[in-house]
Amino acid sequence: MSKKEKGKLFNNLPQRASEFINLVIRKMRYRRKVRQDVQAELAAHFEDELKDCATDEDKEQKAQKLIAEFGDVKLLAVLLRRAKKRCRPLWRTIIARTFQTVGVLILCFILYVVWFFSGKPVVTVDYVAELNRIVRPVTDESLNAATFYTEAASRYEKLSEDNKEIFELLSKKANEVTPEQKQLIEKWLIDNEETLELVITGTQKPYNWLEYNNKNNEDAGMMGILLPHLAEFRRLAYSLRWRAWHNAEQGRYEDAFDDIKSCYRLGRHFKGDKTLIEQLVGIAIEAMAVQTLRAILDGYQFDSDTLTTLQKDFEQIIAGEDFTTSIKTEKLFMYDEIQRCFTEDRLGGGHISLEGIRRVAMFTEGSEGLLEYIVREKAWTLPLHVLFTHPNKQESREMADRYYIFFEKMACKSPAQINAEGIGIGKQAMEIVKGNVLLEMLTPALGRVIQISHRSRTEVQATITILGLLRHKTDKGSYPENLQELITTGYLKELPIDSFSDKPLVYRRTDDSFILYSLGENFKDDGGRVARDDKGRIKTWSRDEGDWVFWPVLKSEVK
Repeated sequence: MSKKEKGKLFNNLPQRASEFINLVIRKMRYRRKVRQDVQAELAAHFEDELKDCATDEDKEQKAQKLIAEFGDVKLLAVLLRRAKKRCRPLWRTIIARTFQTVGVLILCFILYVVWFFSGKPVVTVDYVAELNRIVRPVTDESLNAATFYTEAASRYEKLSEDNKEIFELLSKKANEVTPEQKQLIEKWLIDNEETLELVITGTQKPYNWLEYNNKNNEDAGMMGILLPHLAEFRRLAYSLRWRAWHNAEQGRYEDAFDDIKSCYRLGRHFKGDKTLIEQLVGIAIEAMAVQTLRAILDGYQFDSDTLTTLQKDFEQIIAGEDFTTSIKTEKLFMYDEIQRCFTEDRLGGGHISLEGIRRVAMFTEGSEGLLEYIVREKAWTLPLHVLFTHPNKQESREMADRYYIFFEKMACKSPAQINAEGIGIGKQAMEIVKGNVLLEMLTPALGRVIQISHRSRTEVQATITILGLLRHKTDKGSYPENLQELITTGYLKELPIDSFSDKPLVYRRTDDSFILYSLGENFKDDGGRVARDDKGRIKTWSRDEGDWVFWPVLKSEVK
């Protein structure tokens, strides 16, 4: 309403009435159009009441009386506002209520986000200390092989900068190097004999434990645990393997076999209740030892006494060995990450911390960080999921427990059983942790680890069986008709069971030798045919085709 229109509205009213109306309108605090209508209505009301007044004095007195009858200005403004609200159209009421509701929700959301981001994880358990308690079986340090291994690894570490070429050669097999390179390796072995003797001494100890620490990054918890010598430990195993080959070439078979047995013990020392990476390194070292043994058995002739002693020694070494991968350390690792990524004692049992997710994504960079997780899962609604529907701390702990219980059950089954029952380990495992960002990013591929552990068990049993077969040939002049004959004649204590068929390893006599193999991860008998890549090279542990042949020893040349 313009000033001109407002002036016309109050032309016939006393000043007192005009001031009263304007005051009521100011107190009303409502939409402008409604206030203008109310203003016009009040002005018309005063005009109607004052039209019979003959003089201005009468109008003033009558206006004063009317104002007094209206009462408190503020109360009148509130009553008028309420009356207008009740009279407005339904659609306008709905819109108004909607905006009010949205406003309340936005305010609540802001308060919730502030509360959410203000939550911080609280570390209550030192899982690094718990891990050290688990892996230390006794207190007597004289029984600990780690002292000798660490010293030997430290010597290797000091030499690593000046001997990169040698270290690369050590990882190769005997048929993969030139005669000149072989001479370099043999000289290296002589120069570092004291280092290898430290390893030999360590393998004679009954226990091996390291003191785990995260001193360089204590805030990282178990993620900050340092394993500085794992690469050197593998080099030590490579060195023992090379020395075994060298001794065999020189006719020092007993020394060669001693190095192979020491190599196997070295690998076994890194298995058990240790980190998953240590266990995998241990499995790899054991596999290298038995593969080297088979290569030497294939290349040289041995008398029955030598083979008998070697078989008994290996049977003693593996007696009581549990080839099942331990997940105790992995469980501690996950528990530690849960406590570091979830708030403590808050509404809902502790919610996930965005800082915790960022931290995990940083540590998992190179495998599957947060960005990779979002792309893989197409989790564009991740922020809302994290804020409102993500499992809380207690639920995450329970999900982790169910995940590891599932794998403990799977570890008790052979790969053949798992395949026969149609169990999709990876799929079922991810269903357990589905919707939990932390667990989906951090849970390891334990299904593959189970396969590797069974592969290791099968290969070791195959190697001992080969020793029994070679003894039978040496003593009786021929190989047995079947593996059961080895049991009957005392050359073998039990049949070697193939974890990938749940039946004995496949054995057949050939014209002048025999073939011994596992069905492998395709669970089919391919008649002893090995898998090859596009260039014709043998794929020793193919997952898609071919059998895993243990004898005759596979050569690496292209066929």
